[in-house]
Amino acid sequence: MTEKVFKDESLENPKPHAYGFSNGHDNPSRLPYDPVEVAISTDGINWKSYYDVEDLFGVHCYDYDSPMTNPVDNWQKINTRDGQTRTSGSFDSRDIQSTWMIDATNESEFLMLIEELQNFFMIRGGFWIVFSREPTYKYRVVTKPIVPTYFNEKAGTFQITFNNYTGVRESVGTSLEIFDKNKNFFSYGMGMPNKDISFESKEKKFSIYNPSSFAIDPLAQHHYLKIHIRGSGSPTLTNNTTGESFTYNRVLTSSDELILDGVNPMINGTNDGINSDHGTISLAKGNNEFEISGLSNSDVSFEFYFIYN
Repeated sequence: MTEKVFKDESLENPKPHAYGFSNGHDNPSRLPYDPVEVAISTDGINWKSYYDVEDLFGVHCYDYDSPMTNPVDNWQKINTRDGQTRTSGSFDSRDIQSTWMIDATNESEFLMLIEELQNFFMIRGGFWIVFSREPTYKYRVVTKPIVPTYFNEKAGTFQITFNNYTGVRESVGTSLEIFDKNKNFFSYGMGMPNKDISFESKEKKFSIYNPSSFAIDPLAQHHYLKIHIRGSGSPTLTNNTTGESFTYNRVLTSSDELILDGVNPMINGTNDGINSDHGTISLAKGNNEFEISGLSNSDVSFEFYFIYN
């Protein structure tokens, strides 16, 4: 289960805020500007905020730019036809620009804080990042070289650019966690309809809503989608909206759990594609009308992240 990204503020856990008559040295909760809290995670489940790193006291992010979508289209020119034909399109990577401030008490501390800032963000491979101004969304990023501007021997600003190489952002929590009020994974503007919705059903016919900006497609886009199926019998799951279906040929008992993990069927944690028809399921944007047959006492749940521009 995904843990809460940012800790709640309390007397025991004060957070920095703007306070006009302080430079932050006398009280860590008083700064001349309102900083932005930033948390990172290598797995998208366990999160660490730079507020919680004692060695980063004196380092603050005070601004960042939300990235713009970067569409890339491929075209073909046919000599006898006017114009061009669009053959494909995708969203390319994009940069997130952020500005950080280090205000130390002396030169030695300043150099130490620079090193700790690099240690925090210079991670081999990609990682997830969340900004407190949009705490329900995460970006998959790598860190580009940090660019410093020195004021003096103990203070300066640092431009840190994060490359969002997937070209999209995702919800922090999955569909099965999104309404957990203790974790603050839901916010307005996430595309949810103005009605009660569920991502689990025990009915033979049911609807699953995908609030993402586009389809969830584990085959073509390798999107995260786990469909959990329980019941007794040999199930066929059909998405009547997309025309896709998946059939499992063995007979399930009430103690079994079948998971269609992307395109891979798993029975009780073991790969078992050989006993399926190798069908795949995707989720169109908006409502998806499903039907399950061949299974009694069925319980089907859809676990996926919402994906946005």
